[in-house]
Amino acid sequence: MEVQEALIPSSGKGPFLLKLFNVHPSPGSRPFRMHKHLPFEIVLFKSGQGIYRTLDKEYDIRSGDVFLFSSNEVHCITDIRGDMSLMNIHFEPRFIWSNGNDLFDANYLKIFFQRSKNFENRLDRDNPHTRVVGKLLEDMEVEFFHKPAEHRLMVKVQLLTILVHLIRHFDYVKDDETEDFGYKNNFAAVEKAIDMIDRHLSEPITLQDLAQAANMSKTYFCAVFKKLNGVTAWEYMTAKRVEKAVEWLRKGEECTMLELAAECGFNNTANFNRAFKLHTGKTPSEVRQGRFSAMGDSYYD
Repeated sequence: MEVQEALIPSSGKGPFLLKLFNVHPSPGSRPFRMHKHLPFEIVLFKSGQGIYRTLDKEYDIRSGDVFLFSSNEVHCITDIRGDMSLMNIHFEPRFIWSNGNDLFDANYLKIFFQRSKNFENRLDRDNPHTRVVGKLLEDMEVEFFHKPAEHRLMVKVQLLTILVHLIRHFDYVKDDETEDFGYKNNFAAVEKAIDMIDRHLSEPITLQDLAQAANMSKTYFCAVFKKLNGVTAWEYMTAKRVEKAVEWLRKGEECTMLELAAECGFNNTANFNRAFKLHTGKTPSEVRQGRFSAMGDSYYD
C-alpha cells in the first residue's frame, strides 16, 4: 500500500489537527474489522471499485464517491477491485471550532453530530453537489502538495465550504434551529483540557483533573466536551493513547507490552489490549509483527 500524506500539526503535543493522505491499496478481499478513530473522515474515491462496510450497512464503491464518517464510527473496506486510489481527510473537531469566533463555529459540524434519518455515509450519487464536494476535496489536495502562500488557511476555508455544502444541499442534518450547539463561551476552556490530555498521556488523568483545567464542574465539562467533540472525554483520551501506541509500534520501538502500556497511560496490559483491539481491530502484537493482509491492510483504512 502506498501512502502520501500532508499535515496541519497541532500546536500542542497532539499529532495533527488535519491530515490529508492518498492511499493506493492492492486488489483483494479481507474480513470486516472494527476499524475506527477519533478524527472525522471524508473520503474521495478517485478510481477503482469495491465494498465499504459499516456496522449496519454495506456500500458499493466507484470512482467519484464521497464518504463521511464521524468520531469512532466503525468502517472498513472489505473488497477492492481494479486500480483503486482514494484520498482521505482526517480532522479533529477543534480544527473547526478552536479559534473562538463566529467564523470558526461548531455548527459546521452538524453533519457529524445532528444526523437526520436520511443520512447515508456515501453521499447521494445523483445529487450534483456531490461532484462539487469532490472538486473541493481535489482543490484541497492541490493546496497541500503545492503549498502556495497561506495554503493552510485556504485548506481550512475549503473544508468549511464543504461542510456548509453538506448542510445546505443534502437532507442529512436534523432541522433544529433551537439547539445551542456551539457552547461558544467554552471553546477555549475545552481546548485547555484537550491540551492537557495531549501533554500528559503517559500520566494518570481523571475527569476531575480535566474539568478543573477547563474551570468547570465535572458534570458540565463532560456534557460540553461531548457536544464539541462527538465523544466523551474518557473515550477521547483512550483513543489518543491507542494512537500513541500505534505510532510506537510502527516505529519499531524496543519495549515490552507492559512498558508500552505504561508509556501510553494504561495501568495494565489487559486494559491496554482491550482498548487497542477496540479502536484498531487488531492486537498490539499483530501490529508489531506486521501481520497485514496482502492487499495492504493498515491503520489508514
